[in-house]
Formats: sequence, structure tokens, C-alpha cells
Amino acid sequence: MPSYVLPRKRLLAWLERHAQTPLRAIVAPTGFGKSVLLSEYAATRPACYYVAVGPMRRLTDRLAMVLCERLGMSPECGLSVDAAVAALGALPPCEIAIDEIHALRREDREALAQIVAQMPEHVRIVLAGRSRESIADPRRLLDGGTALLDASSLAFTPHEIGELAALAAVEAQSAHVAQLARESEGWPLVVAGAIRAAADAGRTLADALRQWNAQRGISLREMVLADAAASDLGPSLMRLCSCEGLVTADDLSALERAGLYVVRSEHGYALLRAVAAAFNPHGETPDLATLPDAAPMFVRFLGEFEVRIGGRRVDWVRRKDAMLFKHLLLAPLGRASRADLCELFWPTHDRQQAGQNLRTTCSNIRAALRRCLPESRIHLYFHCEGNDVVLRTDLALTDLARFTAHVAAAREAMAEQRLDRAAEEYEAARALYHGPLILDTPTEANTTIARDIDESFNEIQRHLTALRRLLVNVVPLRAVVA
Repeated sequence: MPSYVLPRKRLLAWLERHAQTPLRAIVAPTGFGKSVLLSEYAATRPACYYVAVGPMRRLTDRLAMVLCERLGMSPECGLSVDAAVAALGALPPCEIAIDEIHALRREDREALAQIVAQMPEHVRIVLAGRSRESIADPRRLLDGGTALLDASSLAFTPHEIGELAALAAVEAQSAHVAQLARESEGWPLVVAGAIRAAADAGRTLADALRQWNAQRGISLREMVLADAAASDLGPSLMRLCSCEGLVTADDLSALERAGLYVVRSEHGYALLRAVAAAFNPHGETPDLATLPDAAPMFVRFLGEFEVRIGGRRVDWVRRKDAMLFKHLLLAPLGRASRADLCELFWPTHDRQQAGQNLRTTCSNIRAALRRCLPESRIHLYFHCEGNDVVLRTDLALTDLARFTAHVAAAREAMAEQRLDRAAEEYEAARALYHGPLILDTPTEANTTIARDIDESFNEIQRHLTALRRLLVNVVPLRAVVA
């Protein structure tokens, strides 16, 4: 089995070269190899501790406690920021590499800034995360007290791409290496994925990115959509990905600071080209030859019904068209017979007239999809198959599925008495709820789904009220007074 991990010698040398700088920060979007680099660096340094903080497991967790615990100390050492600083300062000369700081809550970021500011010189800190905003005090990036390693430095160089291709036993001519470097912008996630796709298929580097797009493009869009859904900047990111409306310079700057797939160069801000290509439904990006067949559909059921494909909203010709599309989304496997649809939507019409109405509605649905997709790809979403009308529900990312998953996770946490985790899951479900599931054409199965949603929402309200009472006495860390 060929190796796909390339030691980043120049980046390890950078970390060592700046070892005496008070703070080193590695900041770049997802997939730029931050965690791999930081863990590799820690493995080469005998007095370096690697800690991935990430999302706190419990609402009652605080950064200082978690940091001390994961460094092998008693959690009581982190009952306050002062106590954590004292405990960490008592360590012999060392480095502490703290990863995933972008996932910290605001109060934990503030605690981290206080710990970094008060740490004695013999304990050096290295931070890694997606966002420069994770470094709470921006002055640190200006006064020479922080050495910053960003996306432009983390990107693979053509030489490194050639080395990685050689490790994977993929034939790589210099022209093809340069092409992959240009098209991927050196994004390690894309470079490594493309080389792996070429190796697995026994192909050269010439069409590596094309092969990777065919296999992983949908997953890339799903990753971007998930990050957009979790961020206040999500609407700006979706507008940028879909070219739906203008995105201001301030929007681009905010997305870059947050590490949301926008990078900065001497020419200004730009969306990563692989992301732009993945969300381009027409596949007109000149450097990326082909795109995966179908972009995911983002569907909102709770409240006003809405469908978006690649960030573009589907505008229906008639309300009846949206009703039939929604019915198929809720149907098992997205499939319903022509006869059942005629009976459900046109029960008072004769068979011939109902059939004609169904054909007109299907034609209108295709017309609505045509505004978001090229003609050649509409059948990948919606088509007729024998006596059935079929919709690709496997391409749908729905608030209904996410709502149900959060409620199920909350119930499991309640059964295990993990009350803080249950509160998080219930809060996440409540944030998705914009209204009940409206049934334009009730069926027994859909009525059951709607009733379960209503009962789940009542459960959320009831349990959150009780959980807040139980968790209200959690005392936050005392802020350090300057």
C-alpha cells in the first residue's frame, strides 16, 4: 500500500525556527493539514505536548479544566484561569501545541487568550485553527509577538506534489504537476485526494483531479454546506458559492478571517477554486474538466417549504408543482406511481384529465429545475421510470432529517444522564424548527411524520425548560482582572 503522508520538512523547520517566539499560530481553512503538521511536530519534539481541544464535550466543561486534564494534571488545576496558569507555569521548559481552537466557545477563547498572555517564557504555545478570530487579541498579529503560518504557506508546492505522487507510485510529468498545483491551489485536501484517486485507479497525474471530482465532489459540497449551516456567515458563503447575488468586500474579508474557504493573495480575496467548481452546476470552470454528476439539494420542510440546489433556490411555476415535489421527497425512496399521484392530487378528475395534469406538473418541475441546472442533468434529480415518478432523495439534505437526528441524540443523552449533552442536542433541534411540517396532501404516513415532529417540538420545549433549571447553577470561570 503506497504512502499518502508527506513529511512537511519546510513547515517543521518553520516551527523550529520560530520556537522562541512567544506565540506561533497555524491558521487556515479545513483540509490544509494543520492537525497533521502539529501532531507531527509534537512527535519530533521531546518536550512538546499536543492537545486537541475541539468542541467541549459538556456544557459544564471549561477550557482551563480540559487543558489541564488532557495534559495529565488534575482537573482541579483548571478551576480558574489563574489556577491553570500557575499549574502550566510549574511545568519544566516545554511547548504546548493546542489544536482545533476554532471550535471553542467565546468564553473559552477569552480564557485561552488570558492563558497565552500570562504564560511564563519557558512554556511556549502553538495554536492551530481555522480562524484568525480564534486568536482573541488581534494585536498579537501586529506586534511581532506571534509568528503566523497561513494557508499560502501550508499549500503544497509543485515540488511537494511531485514528491507525494512519487510516494503513491503515480506517474507525474512536470506539466501535470504544475496543472494540479494551479487547479487545486495547493489545497492539501484536494491534492492528496486527487493523487489517491489516481493511484487507486492506476492512472497518471494527468486526470487525477477529474477522477477525484467524480468520486468526492459531492462530499466536498456537503462539507461546505455543513460549515455554512453552522456559521452566521453561511448565507454569505452560499451566495459566493452559487453566484446568487453580490458578495461585498466586507463579506469576503469576514469569510477569510473565519476560515470559510476564502483565501487571500496579492490579488485580493477569492473562494478556493475547487469549491467554486464544485458549486458550478454548468461545469464551465476552464481548469477543472468535469464535475460530479449532481449537486446536493438543501431542503427546508419545517415552516415554509424551500429547495435549493448548489445554493440556488428552486422557484416553482405553480404551487401544485411544489406540493408534488414535496410529496416525493417524503415518499419512500422518492418514488410514487402515476396512478397514486393522480388519485392523491386530482381525485375528482377522470383518468385522462388527471394524467394530463400530472404530465403538465412534471413538465413544470423540470422547468423549475432548469433554472438551477443544465438540461442534461435534470434527469439525475427527477424523472419518470415506467409507471413511476422518481425523485433522487439520496441527494437531499433536509432540516427534517437533521431535526430528527438531534432529537434522537438528545433522548439517548437523557437516558444516559448526560444532561449537558442533551441540552446541546435539544438546542440544535430547536434552532432548526421554523414551524410545523405543513402537509398539502395528507397521507397516513405523512400525517404520522407531522405528528411526530409536533410531539418532538413539545418535548424539546419541556425538557429545555427543565434542563436550564438544572444547569443554571454552573459557575463560569472567573475573568482575570487586568
